[in-house]
Amino acid sequence: KLGDKEKSRDVLEQGFGAFIDSQSILIGLINYYMTNNQDPNRLFELISLAKENEPNNASLYYVEGNIYNELRAADPSKADEYVEKAVAAYDACAVINPEYEFGYIGKGVMFYNIAIDLQDKAANEYDDAKYQVLVEQFEKALIDAYEPFVKAYEVSKDNGIRVNVAEYLKNICYRFRDKEAKYQEGYDKYDAVVKSGQAE
Repeated sequence: KLGDKEKSRDVLEQGFGAFIDSQSILIGLINYYMTNNQDPNRLFELISLAKENEPNNASLYYVEGNIYNELRAADPSKADEYVEKAVAAYDACAVINPEYEFGYIGKGVMFYNIAIDLQDKAANEYDDAKYQVLVEQFEKALIDAYEPFVKAYEVSKDNGIRVNVAEYLKNICYRFRDKEAKYQEGYDKYDAVVKSGQAE
């Protein structure tokens, strides 16, 4: 409010150093660097420092994936590059700790959101050929989201997280329920979980 941009950056960086998992501070830092046309590589410097201190902390790679995902949304011209880097970071979570569900969730949510964006574009596309291409890309993004969500559902021990993941899986399975039996079975399973509020 006082307009002291440097001070706001310093406070955000201190907060990020103390609370590396805080999504709100992370988004605040990303917004700061993007809004003020400053190099967001500073964010990766902060993550790199944290990794040196805790090389086996899977959550640091999860945060790194989230940064690339946020940058993907903010800069569509580099979307493919950022998606590739986000996937590498999310996958690194599983290498460090295969039971860490958030790496799988981060990857699943990213591809699911990409699918939603493509669905919106397709809905506004009147050229049939372009529409079909967008639909194919939309379905591929949903498939890319499916396996990470399944893995997250399998490894998580938190019922609330599993029910939330089941909501995504239910929606994905609904789309493909007429194409493969596993998706119809998946829809029935995850729909029941969402309705009951209890994971199997």
